[in-house]
Amino acid sequence: MDGVISRNDIEVLELWADLNLAPERRDALARLVPGRIRAANELSRLMAEPRHRPLTPAVRFLYPRSHEQRS
Repeated sequence: MDGVISRNDIEVLELWADLNLAPERRDALARLVPGRIRAANELSRLMAEPRHRPLTPAVRFLYPRSHEQRS
């Protein structure tokens, strides 16, 4: 990731999160998100190291098939 978050990226995140942000909030997110993503990636790499595996629970996310109805 090059650290650049476009206005479109923020609008997509806003849509996924079901938010209705003011333009100044979108601008603030565009500045904040790259640093948070870098930090999350760093933590993910750290926790993936063999020495940390006993601390990390195995989590499996299951998603419904596209033809299944959600309740």
